[in-house]
Amino acid sequence: MTTPRETYRPFGLPTDLGEQVRRVTGRWWLVTLLGLATAVLGVLLLANLATAVGVLATLVAIALIVEGVNQLVTADRQHRRWPAYALGVVWVVVGVIALAWPGITLLALAATVGVGLVVGGVIEAAGAIAARRALPMWGLWLTLGVLTLVIGIIALAWPGLTILTLAIWLGITLVVRGVSAIAFGLLLRRAHRSV
Repeated sequence: MTTPRETYRPFGLPTDLGEQVRRVTGRWWLVTLLGLATAVLGVLLLANLATAVGVLATLVAIALIVEGVNQLVTADRQHRRWPAYALGVVWVVVGVIALAWPGITLLALAATVGVGLVVGGVIEAAGAIAARRALPMWGLWLTLGVLTLVIGIIALAWPGLTILTLAIWLGITLVVRGVSAIAFGLLLRRAHRSV
């Protein structure tokens, strides 16, 4: 039995657990907003495949940066955070490189994005394998990482592939990740209201 001065701590949990949960779930709107931005950029990439190469290259660069920021912001929700942080940094760096050189040729942009896809795919697959016991649907993330790696290898092996092909893959990936982030953000909102 506890004395009046002692606070009951079931199972030895911290007494401020509710406050910690409220703090983490309080950012639900940011996760949802970044998910929406990611999904919208994915749709824009898929809808504007016939647009000028410069506009498409800029959209790809912005989409990479947004996805990188999304990975960095949502890394705290991961059991193992390093893959999300590393992936976020890779996407931001590749996006900044693509934005910094708007006059580069399609081949150079395809090579830059190809290297980013290879590195990102390896990190994502390694992160999924490392967190397989704690990550729900880890096989989905492993598959996405392997597919990203394969697309990156193809982009590097056949640099004649246009940025349009890479944009289709990036668009689909961004839509799926954006919708997932929106769903997760809404779950965080529900959790935030219930705490």
